[in-house]
Amino acid sequence: MERLFYHHKYTAKELVEELKSLGLTRGAVVIVHSAFSSFYNYQGTPEELIDEILKAIGPDGTLCMPAYPNDKFNPNKIFDVRTDKSAAGLLTEVFRNRPGVKRSLNKLHSVCALGAKADYIVCEHHLSKTSFDEHSPFYKIYELGGISIALGLHNYFMGTCVHVPESLLREKFSFFRNKFAQYATFKYIDKDGKPFIHTTYTKSNDHYVRYRNTKLMEKYFDSSKYKRVRFSNLRITIWDTRHVINTLMDLASQGITIYSHPKFSK
Repeated sequence: MERLFYHHKYTAKELVEELKSLGLTRGAVVIVHSAFSSFYNYQGTPEELIDEILKAIGPDGTLCMPAYPNDKFNPNKIFDVRTDKSAAGLLTEVFRNRPGVKRSLNKLHSVCALGAKADYIVCEHHLSKTSFDEHSPFYKIYELGGISIALGLHNYFMGTCVHVPESLLREKFSFFRNKFAQYATFKYIDKDGKPFIHTTYTKSNDHYVRYRNTKLMEKYFDSSKYKRVRFSNLRITIWDTRHVINTLMDLASQGITIYSHPKFSK
């Protein structure tokens, strides 16, 4: 249906100029989530878009993207961090194959990074107990004051960083402790071709259901800390990750979460 209403064509340079007007700056640490199926008015290649983002953030900036593999919950599948394709979308797979890109050693939520802070961001993910704790790229992006950009995703998407508070508050609240209720052990091949085993908390048997509206963000989040626009048909959201994580930490202390089910419990 959208294709009947949105016809404006755009290039990689035009899209990145829009991102710059929304807060993408030189030296930024940025994680990009994307759905390339929404790029039907885009006139260009994934490589061109990545080039323009890297040009915008400059040599002191760092670009990150999710890069988890297919069948990531299968404990019998060995995750080869060097060669396994990203299942997080076309843009992420093109980025993964770019020379110099680093990839974190974590099967459930692997992240690729390129730039000044890339090594720091990905180097400890294999030490994470929940994939989102202090060793994770998501926490480090928050620590570095990074931004989260969503291209072509739904209007209330805040990025994978929303799980960082859940990990940090796991010991404090049973609600989050129950979310990471199971252990799983995964087998890896690291960047040097060596085998590695990582045991981590994984998802609960209880299905955690998110709110499917924007009321939470409109009520509790500072509107100056995020931007939501349409560029042609493409939905763009940009979030300050520090604001997202700090706000969600504060809300959790009040019994407010991004989930409609199950009910919050201390």
